[in-house]
Amino acid sequence: MPRRGRSTTVGKIAQLCQARRASEIRMLGEMLRREQRTETREGTYPQPARDSLTPR
Repeated sequence: MPRRGRSTTVGKIAQLCQARRASEIRMLGEMLRREQRTETREGTYPQPARDSLTPR
């Protein structure tokens, strides 16, 4: 019976990729929360981009 899961080389690479993705998502979430806290403290809110809303 062949080996399966994380004991194989492919499984170990997949585990590393998954951990990297989770770490990037966590960092992006923290960055967004930090920016939102900064904006609410300053009383400024981001304005929506109007260029993409105008029909051509």
